[in-house]
Amino acid sequence: MKFMITFLFIIGSTFSQSNITLSDLQWKNRILLVFPSDHELKEMEFNLTEDLEKKLNDRDLIYFYFGDSLISNSAYSFEPVYQKKVKQLYQMGSKQHSYVLIGKDGSSKLKNESDTIDWQALFATIDAMPMRIKEFKKTPDQINE
Repeated sequence: MKFMITFLFIIGSTFSQSNITLSDLQWKNRILLVFPSDHELKEMEFNLTEDLEKKLNDRDLIYFYFGDSLISNSAYSFEPVYQKKVKQLYQMGSKQHSYVLIGKDGSSKLKNESDTIDWQALFATIDAMPMRIKEFKKTPDQINE
């Protein structure tokens, strides 16, 4: 019986670890919050290639796509109530497709309203950040990837 309770506790702990808040990622990851519009007919383009995934990984960038269900390139998720809170805070009432870049320090670095994500501008913003420049110095082979 004691084994069963311990086993269930371990399983329960494992599942609860996937639900996080943005502050849990602070100083570990950059975050891209993507909000497709409920009001626009045209779908938001969010096509990820293997090369793009590598660039995201190189920059410690985790995305959360707030569509019909939450999609991420990580094992993390948000509780439904917290998802609504994040949308209210970062989507800021926008009726258009939008995305927000949050730096490792937890502050918003870029907000854009568009049908597509401008990956070049996003990566240029990240690569100009002081923390990212320090990362270049540690691993210079990743510059301009």
